Amino acid sequence: MAWSEGLALGSPAYQIAASNNLRVRVVAGPGTGKSFAMKRRVARLLEQGIPPASILPVTFTRVAAEDLHRELISMDVVGSDRLTGVTLHSLAMRMLMRNHVLGATGRVPRPLNDFELEPLICDLMGAHGGKKTVKKFKQAYEAAWARLQHEQPGYVLDPADAAFQQDLLNWLHFHRAMLIGEVIPQLYQYLRNNPAAQERTEFQHILVDEYQDLNRAEQSVIELLSDEAHVCIVGDDDQSIYSFKHAHPDGIREWLVANSDADDLGLDDCRRCPTCVVEMANNLIGHNQIRPVPRALVSLPANGPGDVRIIQYQSLANEVNGVANIIAGMVTNGTPPGDILVLAQRGVIGTPIYEALVALQIPVRSYYAEAELDALEARRAFAKLKLLIDRDDRVALRWLVGIDGNNWHAAGYRRVRDHCEASGLTPWYVLEQIAAGNLSLPHTGGIVVAFNDLVMELTALEALPDLASIVDELFPDGQTTTRDIRQLSIDILAEMDMEEGAEGEEINGEFLARLQEAINQPDIPSEIQDVRIMSLHKSKGLSAPVTIIAGCIQGLLPKQPDNALPAAQQVLAMEEQRRLFYVGITRVKAAPNAGKPGTLILSYSQTMPVASALGAGITPAQTQYGIASLHASQFIAELGPAAPQPIAG
Repeated sequence: MAWSEGLALGSPAYQIAASNNLRVRVVAGPGTGKSFAMKRRVARLLEQGIPPASILPVTFTRVAAEDLHRELISMDVVGSDRLTGVTLHSLAMRMLMRNHVLGATGRVPRPLNDFELEPLICDLMGAHGGKKTVKKFKQAYEAAWARLQHEQPGYVLDPADAAFQQDLLNWLHFHRAMLIGEVIPQLYQYLRNNPAAQERTEFQHILVDEYQDLNRAEQSVIELLSDEAHVCIVGDDDQSIYSFKHAHPDGIREWLVANSDADDLGLDDCRRCPTCVVEMANNLIGHNQIRPVPRALVSLPANGPGDVRIIQYQSLANEVNGVANIIAGMVTNGTPPGDILVLAQRGVIGTPIYEALVALQIPVRSYYAEAELDALEARRAFAKLKLLIDRDDRVALRWLVGIDGNNWHAAGYRRVRDHCEASGLTPWYVLEQIAAGNLSLPHTGGIVVAFNDLVMELTALEALPDLASIVDELFPDGQTTTRDIRQLSIDILAEMDMEEGAEGEEINGEFLARLQEAINQPDIPSEIQDVRIMSLHKSKGLSAPVTIIAGCIQGLLPKQPDNALPAAQQVLAMEEQRRLFYVGITRVKAAPNAGKPGTLILSYSQTMPVASALGAGITPAQTQYGIASLHASQFIAELGPAAPQPIAG
């Protein structure tokens, strides 16, 4: 199929695909066909003989990259099988692992999982005011890099921040690791300091999706990779929802200032949503005042009005059971589980729905970040896997020998680390020497006991015949706490069985790398067969014939305002929360001709246990006998007259 087949000459999609301008900006609302237009643009480049390796599609998720790949193959585009779409994070990891880059940065790109931050915090808290203060220092360090604050005139690091930063970097250097928030900044720093680097001219064409959700460091990486490349960015500031990752939506708003000769194109026809949902979405986002260029989605009558319901339940337990029963009824009546998307902004809502569906034997999968590592047993097993594959994984070793100690055996471990730094020996070797009686360090008794137990466990794992047996041992079949990471591991092993090339230790390293990436950035598999449960943030880029947003309560959607912020910042925060709800309701996809009208269900409850509310960051309207009273989200009223009246569940 030719790239232009079926495209109306002069239509927005045609213009996006056909533009030869060195710079192109596309502003596209939800469901308006931006992915379709971008696929045709890539198809044109391939048809014109551009080498696949010199085309860089930067997608928001790995699934989007896989979808691009499948679509191009189905169009019989030559070279599509050699095209690799990536997330910016995975691109940065790939580049940072190159030997010449490792030599230039002096850092090992081994990111810490969230749970692995605990011993780091304990190791630093004595010198920096306690755990809470260390967490604040760490957040400030990552935020400064994401925003490139150090490049702003007049920016001076506070002495306390500077002292913490030095100790943090010393810890990370010793443990041969980096924070997840450092991965992109490390690549940025390498590219900026090496203008002749091969990476800066590696690509001829760069296409970036969801540009508004990139932070300044990420946007600057794209700029540094664009020395000789054509660049096409796609996004929508009405869908900017990642301020907690320091997203820089002004980047897409101001892009034309730096690229004055760029083509500025747009997509407004919502091809995805029912007409009722489009009207609700326009009403909702219309309440935001800080919109440089207000735009309305245009509905398509052929999509029909859809099936929209707003349901209030008496209690959280009733809401959980009610949502689960609605889903069970749909599945019984023939709706494929993979057609159902459940969005809940906190685990206090989403996890009970997940467990209720498991109990009802409905195929379901959770996609909360690092959800596979919620349980301590899963964390222990995953850390052992890391150390089994790489004995010099110092972070995993630090975590495993400290987990059962007071403050992670920080005092004793400090002595181990001091000896390592003075002698040049590795932590593993030093602990072996202490365990063998060849070395004595004070206050390390508890660490050595944990180390000896660990050595025995790893020896037993090494005796197993293959990776599949190791997965069975670490994540046993039928063990609830490791159920999700076991399934993820089995899926990756099956995927690797169909590939060729790697052998022995290389296979183990590849398996661990894929498992780590899947846990850090959980994505939806290509063949969707389960009900999907995730946060609204995670749903960006997805769509489903049935979309359910649970927990539409004030204090959660929108979240509780931070009264310590200036009034102007509180307004910005509220507008982002409204954009988040806007993203959520526009996930629903109508296909009336296929018997799928597009079902959107919004649910909320009147009460929940006080402990659950406080754990989710909700300040109850009032409390009585351990029960919190709740109010419906203000966004329900902002959906306008197109929204149906709420009903009792």
